[in-house]
Amino acid sequence: MKILGIDYGEKRIGLAISDETETFARELDILSPKEFWGQMNQLISNQQISKIVIGWPLNMDGRETKKTREVESFKVKVERETGLPVETIDERLSSQMAQNIVGGKNRKVLDSLAAQILLQNYLDKRK
Repeated sequence: MKILGIDYGEKRIGLAISDETETFARELDILSPKEFWGQMNQLISNQQISKIVIGWPLNMDGRETKKTREVESFKVKVERETGLPVETIDERLSSQMAQNIVGGKNRKVLDSLAAQILLQNYLDKRK
């Protein structure tokens, strides 16, 4: 089974997926929220997803923000809609790391790359 990583955004949702051994993460897609909710269950079924990991936005000092509350609501809805276990992982600096990798060249891939980074961090912490 595989793990789905999600970098939530109001306009775009970046997705990444693990391999079956839950060792490596790779970019999967970037969807609008409407596309995400319309495709989520089919994606989970087709990709044989067993767990979901969502980036947890915090201030640099570790405090929760308005965005954290948005992601909490998103997480609850994902749990309710999928019935899968959903975990969160601190996403501080994942978007900045993605920006550093991509530079100014291809901003379209930032969200899925950020999802890949946070999912890989999650996988690495488990091993």
